[in-house]
Amino acid sequence: MCYGAFIETVLLNMNQTGYIKSLQSAMDIINSFTFDNYKLGVSEIARKLGMNKTKVSRTLSTLAVSNMVIKSESSQKYRLGPKVLQLASIYVSRGNLRAIASRYCKELRRETLETVGVFIREGDSRVFIDCLESPQELSFTPKVGERAPLYAGAPGKLLLAHLPAEKRENLIAKNGLSRLTPHTIKKRRELEDELEKIRKQGFAVSFEERVPSSASIAVPIRDYTGEVISGLGIVGPAMRFTPEKIKRYAVLARKAGDEISRELGYFTR
Repeated sequence: MCYGAFIETVLLNMNQTGYIKSLQSAMDIINSFTFDNYKLGVSEIARKLGMNKTKVSRTLSTLAVSNMVIKSESSQKYRLGPKVLQLASIYVSRGNLRAIASRYCKELRRETLETVGVFIREGDSRVFIDCLESPQELSFTPKVGERAPLYAGAPGKLLLAHLPAEKRENLIAKNGLSRLTPHTIKKRRELEDELEKIRKQGFAVSFEERVPSSASIAVPIRDYTGEVISGLGIVGPAMRFTPEKIKRYAVLARKAGDEISRELGYFTR
C-alpha cells in the first residue's frame, strides 16, 4: 500500500471511530433524562455522565436541531423533544404489538394448554388481532377480526373497565346490555361493580357471559404512557377453569402482560 493510501485509510478509520463515539455520547445524553429528572442543564448532564461541558453543550445543540431535545429559554434547561414521541408512536404501532406479544402468547399457551390471544378495542367492540389455538381436543378459539361487545366476556370487560368514566358511561348508555346468555350481566350497577373489581385486581374473569360453556381471563397491556391499549386473553371450556387454575392463570397472564407492556415502553416509576 502506498503512503498516501495508508494515510487515507487511517483517517477514515479515525473518522468512523469519532462518529461512533459521538453517537454513543448522544445516546448517553438522551438516556440521562428520567421521570424524576426530565429537565436537565448542561452542567447537570456533564456531571452525571462525567463528560466535558463543552461536548455536552455541542451535542445537545445538535440534538435540538432534529427536535430530539428542546431548550427552555427561561431556565436554560433541556428536556426530551417531540421527535422522541414520534419515534415512540412508531414503536408502539399494532404491527409491533403483535410481534412483541407473539412469543409471550406461545409461552402462555405452553404453560396453560389453553387458547391465548391478543385483543384490542375498535369503537364499541373488542376484536382479537392474534390467536393461538389450544392443543387440546376440546377448546374455544375466538376468530381473529370478529367483533364482540365490550360488556360481556373477560377481554371486553377488561377494555371497558379501563376507558375514561364518561366514555364508558356513554358507551353503555348508547348500546345497552343485551342478554347474550343467561350469565350475561344485565344490570348497570352490577356491571360497574364488576369493572371496579377488574381495575383493582388487575385482571378480568368471565364464565359463559358471551358464549355458553366457555370461560376466559384477560389482563391489560399498556403503552409507554401507561394507557391500556390492548389485552392478553386465555380462553377455554368453563369446566377446566377451576378456582385453582384461575389463580394460576392470572399470575402467568399478568406476568406476560407486564413483560409485553415493558417492551412497549411502560415502566412503573
